[in-house]
Amino acid sequence: MRSAYAGSCFVLTTKHAKSIAVASPFWDKLKASMVEYPMDTDLLGTFTGEVERAGNALECARLKCDWSLKRLGEKVEFALASEGSFGPHPFIPFVPCDHEIMYFIDRRHGFHLHMSHLSPKTNYCMKAVDSLEDLQTFACAIQFPSHALILRPNDRDTKAPLFKGVDSQAALEEAFKECLKHSSEGKVWVETDMRAMFNPSRMEVIGELAAKMADRLATHCPKCSFPGWGKIRVEKGLKCSSCRSETDLVKLEIFGCVKCDFETIHGRADRLTQAEPMHCGYCNP
Repeated sequence: MRSAYAGSCFVLTTKHAKSIAVASPFWDKLKASMVEYPMDTDLLGTFTGEVERAGNALECARLKCDWSLKRLGEKVEFALASEGSFGPHPFIPFVPCDHEIMYFIDRRHGFHLHMSHLSPKTNYCMKAVDSLEDLQTFACAIQFPSHALILRPNDRDTKAPLFKGVDSQAALEEAFKECLKHSSEGKVWVETDMRAMFNPSRMEVIGELAAKMADRLATHCPKCSFPGWGKIRVEKGLKCSSCRSETDLVKLEIFGCVKCDFETIHGRADRLTQAEPMHCGYCNP
């Protein structure tokens, strides 16, 4: 079936060049083009904490879409935005992960849709260092200089100097020396710059989410042929293979339409029909 978005143009609200990752899958799967609407999305929050995020990631992503629609007017039919957050993996606590959310507003067809993607594919890391040697070891571990760094004095009450987007050896050494001058502790705080245009690993994860979103928009409801058919919720309770007790693992996936009330029920995508006892609250309390 022909894409409902073929020949259309999506507006992507971003300050960080995310169309590098998003535009290609939307063209490949939907035959839709994309244009960036650059706005100062840092007003909604920054990774370095100068501005606390207003609301959660989902609310921020939606607000970015609302901003572009409000400022560009009624002629814009399709708005898209994403927001990322970083921290320990929910199931593997010692592994950092990238959690990306993408929000889409479709004025032509009259619906909103959001999707998320969790990936361990990230270099997210931070550390206090007191020597150039220690800094260099950290930099090599996080794939510097292809992935940029952020530096500031280690005593967090000291707001300046703050160096972002550090992506060369000369800039790294200069930033370290300058931050060290302003640190009462004799240490410099260094962290990965998680802004998309300074972090190829994150850009790749955003691209993976964009492909998922484009796939969903390319899928039509079996009943009404409306675009956006896909998984809308899950039902937990996969039974333990040993004692047959219900676990917290997903048992069923429910697919639905964004417009009509038609739904279908499916087993897990990985075809798993029972849980290992390690996931059972009775066998492994």
